[in-house]
Parts: sequence; C-alpha cells; structure tokens
Amino acid sequence: MKQSQNLTELSNEELQKSFKQARMFLKIFFSIFILLLITCLYITVSKGFGVFTILPLTFIPLVIANIFSYGKIKEEMKNRNLLS
Repeated sequence: MKQSQNLTELSNEELQKSFKQARMFLKIFFSIFILLLITCLYITVSKGFGVFTILPLTFIPLVIANIFSYGKIKEEMKNRNLLS
C-alpha cells in the first residue's frame, strides 16, 4: 500500500478506503506467507536443507512492515472514532 499523504491529512472516506485495502492486503499476505512457510518446511523435510529453508525468513521484514502500517491506519481511525 502506498501512503503518499500523511494519515492525518486524509479525509474520512480516504482513510476508510485505505483501512479496507490495508486489511485485505494483510490477510492475503499472511495467507501467502503461511502457504510459503508450509511448503518450505515440507521441501526441507523431504529433500533436506537448501535455499527454500531460509526463504520464509526473507519475508519477515515485509510482514512486520505490513503489521505496523495496518496498525497506524487503525490507530488513526480510532482517533477519529471511525471504528465501531
């Protein structure tokens, strides 16, 4: 997700749209990450240590960045009382 503006500068509608996109992206990314992790573990068990063993580790910074981005948007929505 691209944050071209500061979250405080977004209108309520734009912030809600960003929140929905961030939530959807986070769910999809987690699903793909879990699938990658399971696949890499299977390959490691069946064929031994290799490149696929450490592949999930390279995506951990992206997971953390997405969680923090989602958290910032959610916090801004709470500050504006847009979350129920």
